[in-house]
Amino acid sequence: MMSRILLGCTLAAALAMSMAAAAADIDAQRENYVAALTALRAGDEARYRELLRRLDGYVLRGYAEFEFLKDRVERTDAAVVRDFILANAHTPLPNLLRQRWLHSIADRGDWATFLREYAEVAGDTALMCLHLDRRLKGGDRGASIVQQIDALWESAQRQPTECNPVFAEWRRAGHATGEKVWERIGLAMDARALSLVRDLSDYLPPAERVWVDRWLAMHRDPASALAAIDYPVETPVARTVVRYGVVRLAYRDPEEAMRRWQALKRAHEFFGEDENYVLRYIGILAAQKRSPSALKWLSAVSAESDDLSLKLWRVYAALWAGEWDTARRFIAALPDAERASTRWRYWSARILERGGDATAARPIYAALARERDYYGFLAADRIGADYAMQHVSVDAAPAEIAKLEARRDFQSARELYTLSEIADARRQWQWATRDLNNRELQVAAVVARQWGWYDRAIQTVVKSGHPDDLELRFPVIYRDVIEANAEKYDIDPGWIYGVVRQESAFVVDARSDAGALGLMQLLPSTGRAGIRQLRLRTRVEDALLSVETNVRIGVNYLKQVLDRYGGHQVLATAAYNAGPNRVNGWIPDETIDADVWIETIPYTETRGYVKNVLAFAAVYEYRLGKQPTRLNRRMPAVAPRAASGAS
Repeated sequence: MMSRILLGCTLAAALAMSMAAAAADIDAQRENYVAALTALRAGDEARYRELLRRLDGYVLRGYAEFEFLKDRVERTDAAVVRDFILANAHTPLPNLLRQRWLHSIADRGDWATFLREYAEVAGDTALMCLHLDRRLKGGDRGASIVQQIDALWESAQRQPTECNPVFAEWRRAGHATGEKVWERIGLAMDARALSLVRDLSDYLPPAERVWVDRWLAMHRDPASALAAIDYPVETPVARTVVRYGVVRLAYRDPEEAMRRWQALKRAHEFFGEDENYVLRYIGILAAQKRSPSALKWLSAVSAESDDLSLKLWRVYAALWAGEWDTARRFIAALPDAERASTRWRYWSARILERGGDATAARPIYAALARERDYYGFLAADRIGADYAMQHVSVDAAPAEIAKLEARRDFQSARELYTLSEIADARRQWQWATRDLNNRELQVAAVVARQWGWYDRAIQTVVKSGHPDDLELRFPVIYRDVIEANAEKYDIDPGWIYGVVRQESAFVVDARSDAGALGLMQLLPSTGRAGIRQLRLRTRVEDALLSVETNVRIGVNYLKQVLDRYGGHQVLATAAYNAGPNRVNGWIPDETIDADVWIETIPYTETRGYVKNVLAFAAVYEYRLGKQPTRLNRRMPAVAPRAASGAS
């Protein structure tokens, strides 16, 4: 017995020593990795090479090599590049290096090597065009290459200069038909790519270029251009130009645009398709501006079966106007899949209830109340039911977790995350998870959470088709910071969590296209104002990328918009996303139910944003161990400007 005890103690001690040695080894590898990159950036190539040798067997060795090769690829032996590509297939680095390598090969005109080594790199149109150009020069005129060039041509934006020889050859072969040129001009006009439009006019016969000038004039000053029409409006291009001008004018003044259109119809011959086009676009723009005429114009349009946008705006306009029976008819005309969504099931029940048929509405509400979303919560409010949170954990077995964590692509992601190389870590994670099935994605989400990488856990479980693990989808992190600011500003923490979850999904260094930063996605201008108000001594970017400071400034701003709208969370939430000036323009002349106001917000992004924040707030209160605040308490009716507190 004593010998077995001693043996057990010896084995345990040996295991502990082995684990300690492994930990020391990985720590040394991490130190060498960081030191190698530091030496490389300092220009100490000898020190870098010495440290690189110590990284043999380390999962991030390829990342250290890439940092060296990416700036020297033009003078690196092709065999070295090929070996790197083969050795690092568990990372996205081969594609990145191949992209640089192919450009360097093209720059020196080694086209034989270029054609041999070419592989399409997603997003690099210049490389694609270089490859197409060489194929054309090699005599390739097959249908496949023509289709690829056609697809490149059908762009609303200017393509890289490397595509110019390809388009020139395509044009010489007779593929640049007038129809294709005008189609692309139309795309470019819609995208406001006006300099491209001017260049595309060179593809037209001289007699047709005047129509490009007239189209551009309609864009610059539609009112003047429409008043100055002194040419026949009989060809498809002419009618397109005039229609464009009318719709362009409608962005500023839908009613005036409609008056001009009626006058133009009396002076010129237009077709039914022209009338439909103008009514559609002016009607939608009028609905976005809350014009009383919107519903009439939209109702007059002959809707194409696949024109979902028009069909939705008809419903929005009817709801805003309080035309409930008309809204019912327009909902009935939606495609089956759309009509079956929680949104339109809820509104069908609301219309029934509004019409006095609460009995028919109740079973619809009851079915919806079993859903954990904005409409499910609204339906529960209508019948006094509890909110259905339906938390179901992802049950990942230790063996499943171990299998993923043993993969080199996941190990690379973890090491990069551990070393705070966050941008590279996210790219590596995307690479590692790109081909996983739903079950593997669920396990990967659990792995990310175990690592403390909450934003990847959210993103991955959402992709997995398992929406019910609330611990993964709605992590309760930064609780001390959020609750301290909630108490300071007298705002409920669930709402703050709802904003954070919608804004950044806990990506601490999130950056939007508009320049917003951090957890609460604050614009630098908002950050500067907050820094002044709170008397902080910090740089704006540092403040907005710090969790504590970002939340402090963000909640301070949230409190400001809440006070601005008299404590109305719906208006404050919309203003946080779209800005107070826009929200002020959406305040009704008469009191309107909050669910109608939200459903008819003109901006699709803001409409979805407000719904999500309100629903997320309820989920987060549940996650915080509280009884969720009913949405109908967060959503009082929206009153006219003076009563709503809007300024």
